Amino acid sequence: MDYSNKFRLILFSTLFLSCINENDTININGDALGTTYNIILDSSLDKSDLSKSIDSIFNVINNSMSTYLESSIISDVNKNIQTQLDEHFIKVFNKSKEVWEESDRYFDPTVGILVNAYGFGPLVLSDDIDVNSIESLKYLVGFDKVFLNNNNEVVKENKDIFIDFNSIAKGYSVDLIGEFLFEKQINNYLIEVGGEILAKGINNQTKSTWKLGIQDPLNQDRYIQTVKLNNKALATSGNYRKFRLDSQTGERYVHTINPITGFTSKNNILSVSVISEDCITSDAWATALLSLDLERGRTIIDQKESLEALWIISTNDKVEIIKSKNWNKLSN
Repeated sequence: MDYSNKFRLILFSTLFLSCINENDTININGDALGTTYNIILDSSLDKSDLSKSIDSIFNVINNSMSTYLESSIISDVNKNIQTQLDEHFIKVFNKSKEVWEESDRYFDPTVGILVNAYGFGPLVLSDDIDVNSIESLKYLVGFDKVFLNNNNEVVKENKDIFIDFNSIAKGYSVDLIGEFLFEKQINNYLIEVGGEILAKGINNQTKSTWKLGIQDPLNQDRYIQTVKLNNKALATSGNYRKFRLDSQTGERYVHTINPITGFTSKNNILSVSVISEDCITSDAWATALLSLDLERGRTIIDQKESLEALWIISTNDKVEIIKSKNWNKLSN
């Protein structure tokens, strides 16, 4: 799974290609969930009021699912403190269970214990990475070891299981903001939180569908692919920037952890971008596909009408683009 500090996923910059005239649009931006956000929308509503409401949404997500906040619901769950789950935790838990099953278990929030062991999570278990300790923690990984009972309480097979929704909460926050804007009868907008994107309606500056660029991970001065988002969500997950060096052995560990083996992923996939109907789905699948074998991942995505994916892989110091069968329909 794909994690880093304070909800931040290491993503390739997905930038708006069209020129925005702020006199005709509202642009709201700032810092949240350990990353940055940028929202472009058309509305006559007061910008300050909209900004305050959006900040409150981020606060709700933090209070529910931030493993860096001691008082959050998920922190209580991880400390085995009986707590009342909110609707957001329940929705994210159920979506995680769905993607866990459909991705052959490659999306697994219980990998959080290993994230901590590798030094990428809120609880750094050791200054150095001990492969033997990683092996000893693998029995705590498996989303089949946790479930919600009839009272919507988290039941864990082992009290030391550590749940981490950092690789899906950002996408969920994008969807929540989208729901808020819909309630305000705002029809044209683009929401971006740390590279996770939801686009609705049109870009009024170009009078056309929102068009975005995905950056070349080996050459940040160029876009490797463009895509049009027509009432869709896009999430990108990558593992080439975030890594940790063991001070004793010099071994390089990327922050993408394979929940099946327990070890950091060693493949030639630099990034995966996923388009779907909502950002929570795109976010979770982008994480899963980063660890999944490329051919298995393509097979799964090609069988799903609601998902499309683009892989950027490294071959002999060059990048190659691999697309799901209908990706090109979204690019033109």
